[in-house]
Amino acid sequence: MPAGVSRNPIETPMRTAPVRPTIGTPRAERLARLRKRMAELELDAVIISRPANSRYLSGFRLARGEGETAGYSGTLFVTAFEQLLLVDFRYLEQAATQVTDGWRVVRTAAPMAIVIANLLADHGVLRLGLEAESLVHARWAALAESAPGTELHAIDAELAELRIVKEPAEVAAIEAACQLGDQALVYLLDRIRPGVTERALAAELERFFIDNHAEGTAFDPIVLVGPRAAMPHGAPGSTPVEAGSVLLLDYGCQVDGYRSDMTRTLFVGEVSEQVRRLHEIVREAQRRAIEAVRPGVSGASVDAVARQLIEESGHAEHFGHGVGHGIGLETHEAPRLLTFEAPLREGMVFSVEPGIYLAGVAGIRIEDIVVVEAHGARRLTASRREAVTI
Repeated sequence: MPAGVSRNPIETPMRTAPVRPTIGTPRAERLARLRKRMAELELDAVIISRPANSRYLSGFRLARGEGETAGYSGTLFVTAFEQLLLVDFRYLEQAATQVTDGWRVVRTAAPMAIVIANLLADHGVLRLGLEAESLVHARWAALAESAPGTELHAIDAELAELRIVKEPAEVAAIEAACQLGDQALVYLLDRIRPGVTERALAAELERFFIDNHAEGTAFDPIVLVGPRAAMPHGAPGSTPVEAGSVLLLDYGCQVDGYRSDMTRTLFVGEVSEQVRRLHEIVREAQRRAIEAVRPGVSGASVDAVARQLIEESGHAEHFGHGVGHGIGLETHEAPRLLTFEAPLREGMVFSVEPGIYLAGVAGIRIEDIVVVEAHGARRLTASRREAVTI
């Protein structure tokens, strides 16, 4: 660690290697919950093609970004008594090794609208559930045209509800990914110096995760220097690290399909008193929000706790995103705290990430992943929230 780092950025002792849990596959129970909901909605069948939902229910896995090129491969067709995984030749052998628990792998060759129309006819499906949020209009329209006797119904909210409470093995996998994120920060501190570019630091993060046996990054790392940190989701570029500036790092990795997400805003040398004050406001807002988390309170009320402090500090217009989002097989999933009026439940996992963004000055964000437990929130990230000066 270079001279000048105020103290160890990890608050709790770290194991030498992250826990690599074996993810259980209670898919029979997951399917039972899906079928119960199908019965309540009077659906004869559902079609599921979102990669995260397909993996959750069947075990079939597509790499990040592969969903756009896989076509319909990985699509699930589920009725009250049968479950099929539809794949083309490219994924046939892969599916055979990944999918068990009563799933039948079906090789497809004809256009998928025809394949599905035949399945609907064979099974007498009159009411079909679909993922409207991830199914492009052209495919929805093609299916409606090829199966005019079948009613199509969106079931996105019902599928999100299936995954909103994490099983213990899922929490363990997210925690392992968070632990790798903590270790990545320690690794990166030795490589931050004036002159190194945002893009080079982002590449170092990606390299660290691959070298340490993660499946890869959870998303493209955000690495932003100085005033560029005022872009909440800016992309790293050729801007070099400079003394007297902030360095915003937002990154995560994937372990056994489950993801982490952490943001820290570092000080490179001495920064202005204004920037230090902004960091303290954000840190306190996050602390209060995490303390407000417990079973039975709404996600929206947790969001309001952090937002109130930022607004009282005079920065209402400088904080325009939600305080937190669910995380699991996807980086952003339910619950989204800002709009989640329902009670939080034990096993929900989400980020807490308030921020303040002053255009032309700096952006400050601090983000941790927490799990809701009986007595409140437990942080799955261990990196300290106080300012680290390099």
